[in-house]
Amino acid sequence: MFEPKFTYTNKIVNYIAKIASAKEVISNAKIIPLYDTKLKQDAFIRSSHYSTSIEGNPLNLDEVKTLIKNHQEPTTKAEQEVLNYFNVLNQLNKYSDKIITKNTILSVHRDLTKDLLKNPEYEGKFRDTLVYIGNPHTKEVNHVPPAAYKVPDLVEELLDWLNNSTDEMYPVIIAGILHYELVRIHPFVDGNGRTSRLMATLILSTHKFNISDYFTLDEYYNQDRQAYVDALKSADKNHDLTNWLEYFCQGVLYSIDKVKSEVLNLDQITSKYNNTIELTPNEISVLKLLEDKTHIKNKDIQEMLDISPQASYKIIRKLKNKELIKSVGKGRNTEYININHQP
Repeated sequence: MFEPKFTYTNKIVNYIAKIASAKEVISNAKIIPLYDTKLKQDAFIRSSHYSTSIEGNPLNLDEVKTLIKNHQEPTTKAEQEVLNYFNVLNQLNKYSDKIITKNTILSVHRDLTKDLLKNPEYEGKFRDTLVYIGNPHTKEVNHVPPAAYKVPDLVEELLDWLNNSTDEMYPVIIAGILHYELVRIHPFVDGNGRTSRLMATLILSTHKFNISDYFTLDEYYNQDRQAYVDALKSADKNHDLTNWLEYFCQGVLYSIDKVKSEVLNLDQITSKYNNTIELTPNEISVLKLLEDKTHIKNKDIQEMLDISPQASYKIIRKLKNKELIKSVGKGRNTEYININHQP
């Protein structure tokens, strides 16, 4: 029987309170219905980059954006890995039954590792061999997961707890516990980290944490990979998850606060034109850019939105027609400024 061991420290309680407050702000923001698709797309792309980068994927964020936005066919293992991750995230509701089962985890792993493993028969299948977690360069072993024959029972015990003993538990705590325990069990020959992180995201999604699609925890992990590894290792000796959950909750707060700041900024911009001018997400983004810069050029818009010069000019033309921006200068020196239209 699985029973997680941890303490609700002041840190954890304070993090949860701040997370709940930020979640409320985001959920009630007027901008969300309009900006929903863009926020999700951006978060999915960033998650696909950072989660695979943690595992050593060489693609940078711009390369990942191009790969996904241009619907390119993968030509390398690195591209396949990123696209697999994005596709699972983008279809997360496909895996989100009311009850998470062994088949849920196996399906996520199968789709994550499609065309990646040396032995394809291990895609979506529990390992049947011993594995080690450590530094491939120093050969130092940090963790020896349970024997392969124990894996099915350990996963079933974890799922029994998840589906029957978590009704009164905050979703972030549930996700953090599941994340750690899947890493500890290491059910697969490869892809355990990616599967654990995606399953944590799935838990947030299925437990009415409906803004989890807007932020990426993987970016937080990736910015200090050693801190991520150390936090996971902190529970290995006596199986006390307290330090790990403090780290996990801090990561959720960090990530959700970034979304809150962006949403409040966007809400502030759109409120200036409320009920008078209809704006698209891209137009809002350009006006947001002009909040930070007094003058912008066509190339600034292209780079920010990752669009062609023609698409950028189309946005500029619409904003000029709505009397929100005007051009100054000529030719290559043409710049655009906000004319501070007051409805």
